[in-house]
Amino acid sequence: MISYLLLHIIIIAILPITITSDEIDYGNHNINWEDGQASWEEFGHDNSACNIPILTVDEWERGRYWEGINPVIVKGVTDNWAANTNWKLQEMLQRYPHAEATMGDSRYIGQNGPEHSRSMLRPTTIKEFITKHMYNPTKYFFDRKISIPKGMLEDCHPFPYPTRAFFQEKNPEYRRQYHWRDHLTISVGSNLQGLTFHYHGAAWNTVVHGAKRWILWERTSLNSTEQTNFSRDENGEVITAAEWIRTLPQHPERIQEIETNGHDCIQYAGEMMFIPDSVAHMVVNIGDTVAVVSEADVDKKEEDNRKKRNDEL
Repeated sequence: MISYLLLHIIIIAILPITITSDEIDYGNHNINWEDGQASWEEFGHDNSACNIPILTVDEWERGRYWEGINPVIVKGVTDNWAANTNWKLQEMLQRYPHAEATMGDSRYIGQNGPEHSRSMLRPTTIKEFITKHMYNPTKYFFDRKISIPKGMLEDCHPFPYPTRAFFQEKNPEYRRQYHWRDHLTISVGSNLQGLTFHYHGAAWNTVVHGAKRWILWERTSLNSTEQTNFSRDENGEVITAAEWIRTLPQHPERIQEIETNGHDCIQYAGEMMFIPDSVAHMVVNIGDTVAVVSEADVDKKEEDNRKKRNDEL
């Protein structure tokens, strides 16, 4: 039933440069996800700078917003998901301890894309990540070719459209027109972790536990040099999403660009963020956060050639 899906897990973890992860315990030993640190005072806000439409699931489906060019937030997506219970911290450890992922450097992955980062990654499991590595602020777990246990996918039913058209309904119309069956991602990360600015094909990201802060901007408003400067520090180094937000007030041009061509949004548990094709974005977890993601595998313009797109910065 799921042979057409290429499934993967994104996880975020710690690994200091001078010692191996086996020598230090960076694990999450809390009982619940919400017991971990959550930097709401520093990174939370009232969404007044978001300006993204907030839709119901019915509005999302009737309006076929996944065909559009504008980001939207959809509320109530996880209302009937078993993941609300099965993906709680202790439940996840008991149910899916051996689900696999790989670990690599978050800045490298953000700058070069997951496909070009594969040689830099090493295998791990959900249990190893959560209990040993989760609170390391410098590492990211990523693999698009991973095999997720069937039960984890069933925990996310019903998927939002258009993924549901492939996975559950096998709708021939969507099989002809859309390519959302490429992969699903299970994302588990601690407070303030996330990828730097990048862009890729259209995607949706649904938070089950925790919250995320998003910075989105329409990169076509900038030339190539401005794009490069927008996501790096004064020395040209790629900076983390958290540091980017921390330094935002010191860069008036960034604030103006976001206000003119972008959004700064908080996404809460149960909500889905839809990112259209090629819209640049970065994301920061606020508290320990668990999410599921789907991304279109093919640029519509390259549909006939079935050419897979890489994430890009």
